Amino acid sequence: MVTTVLMDEAGTAAPLTADPDPEHRPGPEPEPDAVPALPRPAGPGPLRFAASPGQEALWAGLAHRARPPVVTGALRLTGPLDAQALAAAWRDVAGRHEILRSHYRVHEGRLTQVVAAPADAPVPGPPAEVRPSQAAAAVAAERERAFAPAREPLARLRLLRQGPGDHVAVFVLHELIADSAALGLLVTELAAAYRGGPAERPALQYADLAAWQQQRAAQGRLDESTEYWLRRLNGAEPAVLPWDLSAPGAPGRVPGAGRALSFPLPQELSAKVADAARRHRASVQVVGLAAFQLLLACWSGQRDISVRGPVPERGRGGQRRMLGPLSRAVVLRADLTGAPAFGEVVDQVRHTSAWDFAHHEVPLEPVAAQLRRPRLVEQLGEVQFGAGPGADGPRWGAASWGGRLRAEPFTSAPAPAARPLSLLLRHDERAAHCVFTYDVSVFSEARIRQLRADYFGLLGDLADHPKARFR
Repeated sequence: MVTTVLMDEAGTAAPLTADPDPEHRPGPEPEPDAVPALPRPAGPGPLRFAASPGQEALWAGLAHRARPPVVTGALRLTGPLDAQALAAAWRDVAGRHEILRSHYRVHEGRLTQVVAAPADAPVPGPPAEVRPSQAAAAVAAERERAFAPAREPLARLRLLRQGPGDHVAVFVLHELIADSAALGLLVTELAAAYRGGPAERPALQYADLAAWQQQRAAQGRLDESTEYWLRRLNGAEPAVLPWDLSAPGAPGRVPGAGRALSFPLPQELSAKVADAARRHRASVQVVGLAAFQLLLACWSGQRDISVRGPVPERGRGGQRRMLGPLSRAVVLRADLTGAPAFGEVVDQVRHTSAWDFAHHEVPLEPVAAQLRRPRLVEQLGEVQFGAGPGADGPRWGAASWGGRLRAEPFTSAPAPAARPLSLLLRHDERAAHCVFTYDVSVFSEARIRQLRADYFGLLGDLADHPKARFR
């Protein structure tokens, strides 16, 4: 998991509060429906397509990663399971999605997706027998087992059998081909195929989107956004996190398990935040982001705060049922120097975050490389803020598998934390709550609860005292 930052040779910081030059604002991004489908030549040989700019950026940094960058999940399946039918369902889904049967090689200096024929897609082997006491360790070992990106597909399903009618399905997808939303889509389609449901082919494959993105880059359509990020991230530094167990960010450090704690906002505070957003002609997300950046500044003493901001991309046009690494991210940077008033902070965050999200199309890793800070994307990605609708949505793995087979998340082996700290603010017209997700080797639960209390206090200050100054 990664994010970004930049510096010129002189190391001078670009102003964060100045209005960006309107001439550098990119034009509207074409709708995904305009992405054309590439021709697929008939024949027995594998298909070859250009990788996307984002895949190229991730590939370039693989050698420096302490562990394989993967998206993982595990489901406990209870009831009568037909392992052969599950393998057939996996092959069926892989037949619909080229990226599940692809490996990657560098050809003539460019990263290339090599797609095997549907009949050549690997299928899960027979279940491995494990004792219930060994299942958590077996799941963890499967997550750690490295892929060979140049030789094998970058998606696998491993089935463990704890006893009669008691299995654990472990899903491991390399970040070159998937994000967390892709994992959820894969499990949903696999369950449908297992129970014999109708197969819905995606309108586009990820290779189609990758070719479209490469064409836009070759046409210079991303040059203006690249220049924007070179200016915007010049001189940025990673946020100093308020850890209390062990320092994050050390080279080669192995992340601990991830844990999430959810806290409802008191109804009165939720209403105040919504009112403050209306006064500032902003969204609740903007007010929440401003409070989070103030929180980090309070604990660290920093006054230049950068956090990762995920960009929702799935669900539009031909991407609705596309498997691939569609997640994007921007860096959201706030300048808190000069004792700004709380209301001024909200106004600044509203303005700068809108511009940041408007320039989301450019992968930030190559931009950071231009500034000779290649690890800054990874370092800035250690802290994240996101916001979304109030409902949590369907539980992961809650798709129906048919018959008496039931699925639930296998919680005995929590996945490694994607980053040391992230905050998700969920809200609707009636209520809001925040979810702190953290690395248990970096933060104690007591520290997270303390951060929650301070965050709620800052939300109240932003709403009640917009003219008070942050010092």
